[in-house]
Amino acid sequence: MPSKIKFVFLGATHPHTRGHLRTLELMDEVESVILWDESREALEQVRQERDVKIEAVTTSLDEALARKDAAFALVALRNDQTPDAIIRAASAGKHTMTEKPVGLNASEVSRALDAVAKAGVTLSVCYQNRYNPVSQDIKRLVREGALGRVMAVELRLITSQVKFRNPQHWLLNKKLAGGGMLSWLGCHYLDLICYLLDDEITAVSALADTLSGEAIDVEDVACLSLRFGKGTLGAFQCGYMLPVSRSGYTGATYDSFIGIRGTLGRIGWHPFEREATGLHIESVAPGWETAPGRVIQYDFGKSDAYGGAFGLKFVQDFVKAAQTGGAPPATGQDALRVMKVVDAAYESNRTGRRVEIKS
Repeated sequence: MPSKIKFVFLGATHPHTRGHLRTLELMDEVESVILWDESREALEQVRQERDVKIEAVTTSLDEALARKDAAFALVALRNDQTPDAIIRAASAGKHTMTEKPVGLNASEVSRALDAVAKAGVTLSVCYQNRYNPVSQDIKRLVREGALGRVMAVELRLITSQVKFRNPQHWLLNKKLAGGGMLSWLGCHYLDLICYLLDDEITAVSALADTLSGEAIDVEDVACLSLRFGKGTLGAFQCGYMLPVSRSGYTGATYDSFIGIRGTLGRIGWHPFEREATGLHIESVAPGWETAPGRVIQYDFGKSDAYGGAFGLKFVQDFVKAAQTGGAPPATGQDALRVMKVVDAAYESNRTGRRVEIKS
């Protein structure tokens, strides 16, 4: 049985810090965590709340990354801080899992990836929705031809209004976050749809604006028209728009949908119906004659890991990939492709033109 591992965890104030720590606590292969942050107060607060596997806390990044007994790092920092943190971790020889979107823009993401390649370590990005069992079934159905040629996709990701999310939060500050709803949450669906279709987005036309009335300088509403490499067309609406929700970044309300339509069938899924999620499928492909309309129900059970049981497996598979030299569940190149789409959307909104994306 492989020896247990240790993580250097960078960031005590990120909205997902506690979720990631819960995941590491649940992983039998993780012995302990060395937690770093610039704020001693933030470190002590997290340690008081989640001290199950926290071996040490420090405000010295050099001290944290110098730990030879910790082969792994998890980066959960502001978007403007993330690339440099990845570079530092990679240079210290750490296999790194990082929060999305990895940087302020594609150029910053690319800078981090260059350092990772030079160091020869494994980098994975927290696009754990790929591991949702519904996602896995959709990907299989598309690959098996149940939908025929995919003609169009429809994506919707709407969540709580800005007023519930603290308008002063760094995520709503362009200098620190790079963008708003599109780069923080929209990136998940941009990654996921490319994963489901095994395709890339090649062109974007976008409109984005700040319509909440809050004093923020990033978009809270965005509408994108997409073209994929295999010819599929897509529409994506995202925004901070729901008027009823709890405050904060945990447990917010959502209105979401992923629809895929092809020459032989269609799929519909509301991802945030977690208690009784159903995948609706209609197909006239060979083998579907006796029941062209089907609904698959999923019971996810209970797990305290960030993202649930599939979020736990996502991180476990990252660790296995790093130890064996395999491919991680979502790569740095995947994150770079997403950021190129986000950058293109912002450019399209600014210029009023469709933007072609270079691979």
